[in-house]
Amino acid sequence: MNEYMSAVGLAGLSLNDLEDIYRIVEKDPDLVQEAKYIDGHNYQDRMFELTKYITPGTGIRERGFLDRDGEFVRQEVFPFVNSQEKTTEEGITLEGLKNVPGCMARTEIPDLGCVLYTYVQNLYEVSDGREFTDQSEALYDGIAISGLSQTAMILLPMGDVNDSELSRIEGRRKKLKQELFNGNDDAYEQLTLTEMQIYTKIDKRARKDSIYGVVQSTLMPRGIEDDMFYCIGVIEDMSESEIALTGQKIYHLLLSCCGIRFEVTINKEALLGEPQIGRRFKGMVWMQSKILI
Repeated sequence: MNEYMSAVGLAGLSLNDLEDIYRIVEKDPDLVQEAKYIDGHNYQDRMFELTKYITPGTGIRERGFLDRDGEFVRQEVFPFVNSQEKTTEEGITLEGLKNVPGCMARTEIPDLGCVLYTYVQNLYEVSDGREFTDQSEALYDGIAISGLSQTAMILLPMGDVNDSELSRIEGRRKKLKQELFNGNDDAYEQLTLTEMQIYTKIDKRARKDSIYGVVQSTLMPRGIEDDMFYCIGVIEDMSESEIALTGQKIYHLLLSCCGIRFEVTINKEALLGEPQIGRRFKGMVWMQSKILI
């Protein structure tokens, strides 16, 4: 996770420099969250999340526990970016990671056409990180997603590619996906045929134009149960921040991607091209989520 420190303006720092920053988080946190123990479980160790903000929307979060002497023992540290955009309210389940601390949120979003796995930022606000129950999931009010990127590039807008027939087919595809999500198994065969129609039309156009002139946006997981996604999204809003600790600058980009909106941060030096509203962002993104309660 240290790889993504660059996305919050801490690129190129040595392990010793990062260790100094981690000590600042532990000595002077902006936010302290004790784990929410579920079903009356009471463990000997008290677990906490410590947060230090770098900008109003980005920061570093540590997870750990208090030892017998009352000293904080760090188990995990990661950069994060908050999002103000609620993505969905349905189909959210938490799954603990194997052999490592942390947790994934598994979310089914019909518009995406895939299961969205995201790394949970505020795990101890909603759980103790060990027990995930239907009772706790019933309390979730939704999920807000965001992302961090190490390297990316800017693509120009697609231009006028009005294709009424393709738009009609894609509208039907969206409707069928929603029906399938709602439990209508009969929609599966029709959805398969619709997908084939879309593939055929896109393939014909891609033979004449660049694929980036055909595909407006995409969010494709790198692998199964992975929180890393290949992303192409339209920039709807943007801002720039300078990090006091390092003097580095980062971009905050609000993207519209496959029917959902989320913020991505990236170090200015790691982004090839000039971002502008209406242009497109293309890069690998570590997807995170904040569980809303």
